[in-house]
Amino acid sequence: MFYILNDRVAKSIELADLKENDISVGYLTLQDLETNIDRLEINENILHDCMSDQTHFRDGVDAYEDFSFGIINIVNVMDVKGAKDRVAFIIKKNQFILVKLIDEDDSCRLIFQNSVKRFRQNATLEKVIFGILDGFLVHGNEALEAAEQKILRMEQNLAEGKMYQELNQDIFHLRQELSLQKNYYEQLFDIGEDLQENGNGLFDEEVLHYFRVFTAKAERLSDLTQALSDSLIHFREALQEYSNYKQNNIMKVFTVVTTIFLPLNLIVGWYGMNFHMPELTWKYGYATVILLCIIVVISCFVIFKKKKFF
Repeated sequence: MFYILNDRVAKSIELADLKENDISVGYLTLQDLETNIDRLEINENILHDCMSDQTHFRDGVDAYEDFSFGIINIVNVMDVKGAKDRVAFIIKKNQFILVKLIDEDDSCRLIFQNSVKRFRQNATLEKVIFGILDGFLVHGNEALEAAEQKILRMEQNLAEGKMYQELNQDIFHLRQELSLQKNYYEQLFDIGEDLQENGNGLFDEEVLHYFRVFTAKAERLSDLTQALSDSLIHFREALQEYSNYKQNNIMKVFTVVTTIFLPLNLIVGWYGMNFHMPELTWKYGYATVILLCIIVVISCFVIFKKKKFF
């Protein structure tokens, strides 16, 4: 699908009717691009790049003499472990083409159409490009809020002493999700910076502010994602300290119990020796030993309490 923007109004047009001087934006499949590569006067190397399996995020924009080319790996930030889309884009002085590489749910096509509708009555090439790139940041704040709520719930559980077995796994998976989001935002930030530089002069200087706005938004989302990831690291450290604290308390209880029974063991060992002891024939000998043991236990408790051992 193609739209011409000649009168600052986006009008649908067939590719066959597209004229050389028309300012246009289009969304093509890889097959459409291959079929019309000569009509659109696109370098064949671009087609080879589109067919390659570029799944890494840090691609940026390749600026050639009369066009710019880039590939975007798109993450659904609300489900970062789900299927990922991939599109390529080609920018000429009077044309922008978005090429579908992987878009099973047609979300990229909808972003393209929504961008055209958004600026239909005052459409320019730069506005539509900005709208498409901005569409790739949709739900960014929502995803960050969801991640923040997860962290807050974890912190609340820790504050209330509610620890569960899968907590460390949950921390790891959330950090992994935040890392994917950050890489995604940094990819878009790099693309925005490359478009701002305008190395091949495809855009007029006065319209570059659209790309500055987009770059600032991508950078802010990247920074917020990093901040959440850092807070998750601090939370994991707090969790480790809490685990150490609980373990120390357990060891303290064992130490107190052991210390209390040490003098009792001494008494038992003493009277277990095979020697003549006068108190064994004494009428009150047994009761005296019992009283002695009770005094020892009470004395230990008083001393430990005074020293704040428990």
